[in-house]
This record gives sequence, structure tokens and C-alpha cells, in this order.
Amino acid sequence: MVSRDDNKYVIYPVYFDRAISRLNGRKVSQKHAVEKPSAENIAKAAKSLGLNPILEKNAAHSSTPWKREGRLLIDAKGPKSKLLLQLSNRL
Repeated sequence: MVSRDDNKYVIYPVYFDRAISRLNGRKVSQKHAVEKPSAENIAKAAKSLGLNPILEKNAAHSSTPWKREGRLLIDAKGPKSKLLLQLSNRL
């Protein structure tokens, strides 16, 4: 389990999924969301931003525990909302 002391943010693909509502877990605006984001593609975007991503392939978001789409642990550099926007621009 990741704690705040680890200085990492947890990022799920659902945060960027255009087909998901904000109520169900999307964190970026519809304008910045993409179709079917994958944890691997988000990891590439995070790596290009120098965020040292750690990919956990068998993780599930709490709103969809039956979907094991994976998640990323990335370095906490600045506010999470700005970081999500930077990642969405790379996707």
C-alpha cells in the first residue's frame, strides 16, 4: 500500500478515459480525456516527463474492482491536478 510518506501519486487509467463520467472517476476535463487509455501509455507519458513511473499491472480502481487495468505510482512533483493535465497532454 502506498502512503503519503512515499512521496508518490497513484494514477489510474480511468482518470483519463473519455467514456467515463467525473462521478465515476475521470479526473481531467472531457477536452483533455482520451479514448481507452492504458496504464502502459500513461507510463510512457510519465517517463517522458521525468516522473519515474512504477507500473502495477494487476491493480484496480475502487469504482471498478472487477477491471484490473493497472495503475501507476509516480513521483509527486507539484499539485496532482497539474500533473494529470500534463500527462493528458502527452497522451
